[in-house]
Amino acid sequence: MKKLLKNRVNEKGSVLQITLIAFLVFTFSLTVALTSIKQNVTLYHYTHIMMTQKNLEIMLVRYYLDEMENSILLSDSYDNDQYSISSLVDNMGDYYEITTHIESTDFDYSFKINITLDSLNVTEFEYMEEN
Repeated sequence: MKKLLKNRVNEKGSVLQITLIAFLVFTFSLTVALTSIKQNVTLYHYTHIMMTQKNLEIMLVRYYLDEMENSILLSDSYDNDQYSISSLVDNMGDYYEITTHIESTDFDYSFKINITLDSLNVTEFEYMEEN
């Protein structure tokens, strides 16, 4: 009788241990999955910001080249709900040095480009450090 009772206690302990291990495995899997989803969302957000910056830079350089080709390029600023863009144009004789500052809720940075007057080629593109 004692042996039968002892076996039943061990069976209950085994079931409890298996349940605990299953719960721990489920919790670990859920934690890993949620962490992975959070990292993917964060990565997507940063990729979106980087692509927005790249597209803005390309459009601004294209705008500067069109203005130089068709009219006179002057310092200017542009504000809307999403962006604040200001450009400072310096005529250096053979080329224009254009310093552009872009400010948004997601980013705030400046870059400098040099565009030659005769061939309208971009000879330098440099990101500037903020002070």
